[in-house]
Amino acid sequence: MRSAKGYIWKALTIGLGAAVGFGTQRLLEVFWKALRGSTPPKVAADRTSAYPDAIGWAVAAGIGVGVARLLAIRTAAGLWEAAVHEPPPEHGLEPQAA
Repeated sequence: MRSAKGYIWKALTIGLGAAVGFGTQRLLEVFWKALRGSTPPKVAADRTSAYPDAIGWAVAAGIGVGVARLLAIRTAAGLWEAAVHEPPPEHGLEPQAA
């Protein structure tokens, strides 16, 4: 059974992950338009999109959102520790002993 802190942590990471993912997606679209002069494919699997565009967008979006989510969760873990004075209630986010 999850504790109240566990529910708060889960809500925090889900909300932060969604916000960061959405923001990163929009930022990637701006960069794509600036570099390519066109909008990225709305659905990478759409057969009307050229393979280079579809693959390029899938790679950019996957890496961009993945890295942004990683940074957001690590930052949230640091803020959690500063506020609560204990590691987040999720396995694998506790500080490692040197």
